[in-house]
Amino acid sequence: MPALLALQDVSYAHARQRPGSAEFRLEEINLQIEAGDFCGILGANGSGKSTLARLCCGLYLPDSGEVLVEGCSTRQEENRRRIRQAVGLVFQNPENQFVAETVTAETAFALENLGVPPAEIRRRVRDTLDRFDLGHLAGMPPHRLSGGEKRRLSLAALWVLRPRVLLLDEPLSMLDSGSKKKVCGFLQELRREGTALLWFTSAFAEVAGADHLLVLEAGKTAWQGRPGEFWGEVEKANRWGIELPPVYEIAAGLSQSPPPVAGEEEFVSWLWK
Repeated sequence: MPALLALQDVSYAHARQRPGSAEFRLEEINLQIEAGDFCGILGANGSGKSTLARLCCGLYLPDSGEVLVEGCSTRQEENRRRIRQAVGLVFQNPENQFVAETVTAETAFALENLGVPPAEIRRRVRDTLDRFDLGHLAGMPPHRLSGGEKRRLSLAALWVLRPRVLLLDEPLSMLDSGSKKKVCGFLQELRREGTALLWFTSAFAEVAGADHLLVLEAGKTAWQGRPGEFWGEVEKANRWGIELPPVYEIAAGLSQSPPPVAGEEEFVSWLWK
């Protein structure tokens, strides 16, 4: 059985939008994702994270190599409808993906484009809004929602299609602590149900619980491994533009051998042994 999402020696180049700027590249990226996987893609702004996210869902096509969703190449026109139902991209700014005048209409938009029967649309929209705690806001214009509500709507508008992979481009950006906790709770539920998560960020703490990490630097893979193994790379984190929690820097100062832990709770346990 093919992987849910596979990148095989994927390279891509495009000119930056600023006048006089150099060509930007992603070079020979390899990655394999299965159902329920949680993969963190780490890197500074401009490292290629957003470009990689758009390659994963078929918005961009590779210059060389292959992006495969359940064995189907994003290059093939006949596969793209299926791929865009299977892989959902959550933009860093939720408002960039809103197209409708109400929360209900936004959630129904993709289903209407697919020609889903009206009765089925109503059922799925109702269930989706209830799941993401948006039912009481059904008639509200998206632009009037709070930051956390906008993020939940951006997830709901994709989840209504039941994607197998969610690409999360800085999903906690501009959220307060309460909204971050709520969004993370929803994402944890989706993962437990088998949805694969690719989380693109510069903050290590957001992906400390991931199964696998990939670090991008200037469009190239600088490092891959499990979160617990990243402790050996703490000195390189600043160069890579990765934000580390203070406890990780403390750990590096206390021990020549980085502790084999993935997150802050495990670090505290290690520290007080």
